[in-house]
Amino acid sequence: MKRIILLIILSSSLFQCRIFKPSSLDPTEDLGSLQALLRFLALADAFNTQSQTVIFMKFTDANGTPYTTGNIEYSVFNEADENGIPVSPFGSTGNVQTYISTPDSIGRAFLFFSERGIANVTLKDVGNNLIGSINFRIYNGITKQSFSVISQVGNAQFILEDLANYRNRLATNFTFTPLGSANGRQFIYLEVQTNYIAPDQNTSIGYIASSADGENYDLVTRIDGVTIEKNISYEKILKISKPVFNGSAYVFFLSEEKRNYSPPNTFQSNFNLVLSIPAFFTPSAATATNLSLDSNLFLFRQDNLPWMYPVLYFGNGRYMITPTLYPAVEITPILLNADFTVNQNMVSAFSCNLADSNFNAVGFQIVNIGGIEYLQCPSSTLPSATITVRSIEANTLNNRQVSFSGSGTNFETFPYFVRGKFVATFTTAPIGFTFTNDSDYLLPSPTITRNGTLISGFNSAINNGNTSSILRTVKSSANADYFILSNNPTFAAPTVEIFRSTDSLGSVIQIPTIPTNVSEYSTIITNAEQLQSFNGLLNYSYAISTSNNVGSFPVYLTRFTKGDGSWEDLPKLIKIR
Repeated sequence: MKRIILLIILSSSLFQCRIFKPSSLDPTEDLGSLQALLRFLALADAFNTQSQTVIFMKFTDANGTPYTTGNIEYSVFNEADENGIPVSPFGSTGNVQTYISTPDSIGRAFLFFSERGIANVTLKDVGNNLIGSINFRIYNGITKQSFSVISQVGNAQFILEDLANYRNRLATNFTFTPLGSANGRQFIYLEVQTNYIAPDQNTSIGYIASSADGENYDLVTRIDGVTIEKNISYEKILKISKPVFNGSAYVFFLSEEKRNYSPPNTFQSNFNLVLSIPAFFTPSAATATNLSLDSNLFLFRQDNLPWMYPVLYFGNGRYMITPTLYPAVEITPILLNADFTVNQNMVSAFSCNLADSNFNAVGFQIVNIGGIEYLQCPSSTLPSATITVRSIEANTLNNRQVSFSGSGTNFETFPYFVRGKFVATFTTAPIGFTFTNDSDYLLPSPTITRNGTLISGFNSAINNGNTSSILRTVKSSANADYFILSNNPTFAAPTVEIFRSTDSLGSVIQIPTIPTNVSEYSTIITNAEQLQSFNGLLNYSYAISTSNNVGSFPVYLTRFTKGDGSWEDLPKLIKIR
């Protein structure tokens, strides 16, 4: 206690602070002291150049007509280090030079600030004549709500669309990877470079961030115990599974993979790892530990994207993962105990089949019927008019075969368990159907038959005779279910269709195509986990790059649907604490 009192006295002496009394309003006394203290804090804040602010702004004339030509010049007067220190492109000398951007076809631009201080944004026409300018303060913790213009000149309107402030410098857009959802939270992975010598010689640190709403990522965890680097002849990369929630922690399965730096990036070696992040009091860092698998098994195939990696958690603390048998390409599901030791091989023990993960990955799922959890895995292949699955009871691991009948029509996907019902798509239109009484599932060797009544509105323009035209995933929240179809199972330049049901699978309505026009600040979907659902809406997360006069900067965005299922006009900047 004495130390605390002494610290307060010393602090008061250092800053010449006095007790501020409402009755004392002389600016030369208490208010003057307070003003001096605030300026000192502003200077201290300006010294911290680790954070980065991205501003999404629209530029119009007084009548609201967008400026689509000319230049936007912007810089920061950093009150802590503007004393004659020369500027440089990224502030390596202490001050960052003026950046120049061009408004797009709708009059908008992204502006990047890695310094704290007074920002100045100037709009000029093609002849370099001033149209207008504004000043505002950039500080750590700034938000769209706290943004305030200090002064403005000219006839231009500077409209703030959105603002995101980050604690650290942004990673590249190439490392931004949506991982999926667990326990109501959405997860992304990104890497921040820690040392740079050349494009083929640098190191990075990986981070996993999560969000409850798809826009504000308030929990960020650094991944320790791994190496991410490029070293001329080789590179070490990190591949991460979808998250699972075990009741107290979020669990990810990782592969630290070493491969040739130059294409075709031939595989050299890897470490199989597991990462556990406590769900309560989330730590700033978590350490990945070795996973005890046979030496000829490794997580992920070279061509597997993380979102395609089936990981499941089910009763009594067991996990299912799907490593590859190397050097063969056979993928073999493995059951793990709660401590991540191997329980047994699911191919030899349960006849689970994963001949082609592109098609069969969605066949692995958790089914809860009658209050009992079952791990369901495919034991037959597509296409077929009858699908057989292996159903494994969570507690006892007793298993049996369950058959699904398509009533003479070929299945296009394995039956998917949604809102307490099985649903599947078929190769002949109409394609969407539910199945008969799911209580039959509990019988010793049941056959569950497709209902005669279709899911109204479930008709696809994708060529359903092509077996790659499959239902990839279903995203649900509140009363809405979103069925995501793709003509390409790996989402390499896919055609994507999304159907939305708000009546417990009685009917669906196709929602508009995801905006991909450049002027809409978007890009094509390459990962089914870019689509998640929150509060009955769908959100689509992605990253782009935008340029100024010194290079390219990443922008992390998410776009939400509206209540009617159509997409919002503008994306929102993803905020990472």
